[in-house]
Amino acid sequence: MTFQCLINLVVSFLSIALFIFFAMDGKNVQGFYQKLYHKKLSRAALLKKRLKLQDLPSSHKKFIIIQVDGLSYSLLQDLRKTRYIPFLKKLLTHYHVNRYDPGYPSTTPFVQAGIMYNDNFNIPGFRFLDKKTQKQYTMGVAENARAIEQEISSKNYGILTGGTSIGNIFCGGAERSILTVAHLYKTESGQKKVRDILALILLNPLATLKVFYSSILEFCIELYESFLEIVTGLVRGKHFNWPFFFPYFPFFRTFVNATVREISTEAALLEMQRNVPYIYLTYGGYDWISHYRGPESLSAFTLLRGIDADVKKLYKIAKKNNYDFYVLSDHGQVPAIPFDRLYYESFESYVSKISNLQTKTLHSYDERNSRMKYVYYKLHYYYEHISFPLRIGVHTLLKFMGRQLRKEKDPRIDWKNRKQILMLYSSSLAQMYFTDSTHRCELAEIEKKYPGFVERLVSHPGVGFVIGKQGNSIEIIHAKGRVIISGKDIKFSGERFLQIYGDEKKLIKQITYFAQLKYSGDLILNGAFDGKRIIAFEHFHLRTMKQKKEFLPTKSFINPNKG
Repeated sequence: MTFQCLINLVVSFLSIALFIFFAMDGKNVQGFYQKLYHKKLSRAALLKKRLKLQDLPSSHKKFIIIQVDGLSYSLLQDLRKTRYIPFLKKLLTHYHVNRYDPGYPSTTPFVQAGIMYNDNFNIPGFRFLDKKTQKQYTMGVAENARAIEQEISSKNYGILTGGTSIGNIFCGGAERSILTVAHLYKTESGQKKVRDILALILLNPLATLKVFYSSILEFCIELYESFLEIVTGLVRGKHFNWPFFFPYFPFFRTFVNATVREISTEAALLEMQRNVPYIYLTYGGYDWISHYRGPESLSAFTLLRGIDADVKKLYKIAKKNNYDFYVLSDHGQVPAIPFDRLYYESFESYVSKISNLQTKTLHSYDERNSRMKYVYYKLHYYYEHISFPLRIGVHTLLKFMGRQLRKEKDPRIDWKNRKQILMLYSSSLAQMYFTDSTHRCELAEIEKKYPGFVERLVSHPGVGFVIGKQGNSIEIIHAKGRVIISGKDIKFSGERFLQIYGDEKKLIKQITYFAQLKYSGDLILNGAFDGKRIIAFEHFHLRTMKQKKEFLPTKSFINPNKG
């Protein structure tokens, strides 16, 4: 592998040198060698050969969608007055900027499934639980995202069918998926080696150098901003994130914002050169940084400058190859403060205290049965490369192991304990499940078993409102008011508390849909919002998702909120 990469690098350097040399020669010679270069020696040609890819026939309708995760419409407009997004600033003088409401909840998997499949019936957040099968789902985990997408795709057509998904949560029906959560790397012929992904940058010396430069820059900015935040936080008494609150975060940040972004860009360029008709690419680094440092931090703006440069490269190839070009965002960011930092008590502890039940917060996915999974995936790999007689036995074993893994329940949850509350957070959203039943508990049932629990829950100043079901009705409960939704009949009592969160009419429609999603909790909680800052249930979220005013630039004006 190392020797082969070295050879590829040498060939790539030589091809660039040959191209420059022959570009300065006479017109006839230049034309001959340019054709030879593009056919045999160009980076795209080498990549196609290395990855065994073929050019596709030209399509009359092609598009590329670029999603800048977490960038709001309002901030985009502010950035037009700065030097951080020079290309997008120029682009927006020729394109219409359409605002749209991404819905409730405005989490990336929920919004992305809606865009790709026009359906998100089973995604009530980034993390949630299936009480019937006693399974935990986290949309950042491959097998979880894959299972959820399979449910959706079995009923819906994906907009990327015949296309490519890059850096997304879901595949959208794509034949090729690169750095997509549901499939790290998938082609029409099956999964490939991770080293094939690295070939996207290793065959381009400039891209390789850019990754090294960006990695060093990201790490230095992280250390610099960490130092400033610690000093200003201690002096002014402000809340801040320590630089190594997760030991791996600076390194994870460097990997996502340098290596992954460059691979994603190079992959999209290659796919357009192959005439792939439908491409959806997500740059997720800005959203991560915004949660951690803030959407207007030096880190965030520096990253946006890099994304802007990548979008410029993609736009040039897109126009050259007659692609429709879209740039969009799935949600914005609003200032937040974690519950435990403001009240010096974890939300889990508070819920346990008012319910007299054991309360457990499931922050992240625990890799269960890791040894069995390791063997399973190794067997799956060898199954693709062994002779037919051996495949018969291995296939049977794989089927058995796969069935056992699907039956396994999360060992971190004691499902035998029928007197506990399980909670899963998605920033300022919390899904709450009672383990004393396998069905979704209604409000009357909860009140009968745990009198006064919901009332005490909403009385805390950190809880904005609670959503629950009662028969065919949806109830939104606040400390000073209540909304009861029964079909088209809507009853208000007390304060009209939803108005501070946004357009009341839209929110009621969105919450009605959201409350009926498959896998929704017995109770759904939203952090308190004072118009400026919201309470987040996750410990490190100093910014959280905003449910309105995202953007979609198009050549002609459209109304994304219509229909």
